[in-house]
Amino acid sequence: MNRALIARLILKDWYLSRLPLVLIGTTGMFSIGLLYLRREVTGTIALITALTATILLSILLPLQTVVNERKQHNLAFVMSLPISPLEYTAAKVVGNLSAFLVLWAAITIGVLGTLARTGVFGGLVPFGMVVALEPFVVFCLLLSVAIVVESEMWAMLTMGATNISYSFWFLLLKIPGLPQELKSPVAIWSRPILLMLAGQISVIVASLALTFYFQSRKRNFV
Repeated sequence: MNRALIARLILKDWYLSRLPLVLIGTTGMFSIGLLYLRREVTGTIALITALTATILLSILLPLQTVVNERKQHNLAFVMSLPISPLEYTAAKVVGNLSAFLVLWAAITIGVLGTLARTGVFGGLVPFGMVVALEPFVVFCLLLSVAIVVESEMWAMLTMGATNISYSFWFLLLKIPGLPQELKSPVAIWSRPILLMLAGQISVIVASLALTFYFQSRKRNFV
């Protein structure tokens, strides 16, 4: 495996994505700062802003580094390099995943850690983890489809379908006992919460694994 070339492709994607990454990171840090004001209004704004930042991150990275690369016909440059489809996949997945994880983890830990330290809103942490993992799931699904299917239309359809899924979160509040758990001063990792987290992690792992599997069966980029 040409590790030096893979590293250069990763750095290229980081460089091309630098502006949205900086803006999203700044927005995330701003939302965490709002939580320290300890006001109901600013706290609500902070949570919405942090979630919006991670949602945008999950969409912009795959679009910028994979979909736009094909749309702007920059893939021809990659095809001219001594690199296999599997090495190309490794560069895209590692580059995107590392960039996403750094900002996602910083925002998620910052928000949930702040809530946990208050000693009052600890019950929101488990549910908040489920909410925070959803953009991670969307990111992995969109990245996988963009790389494997090689179609802007399918990438847009995937993005639309996953974005619609955010509107169904209110249904989680119908789970028996969950509304009461949210009011607890300490985190309660109940069975429904753990099952949801396990399901989300399974989708993340499966989508990344299937990306490498399908790409390993290709002989070229076209």
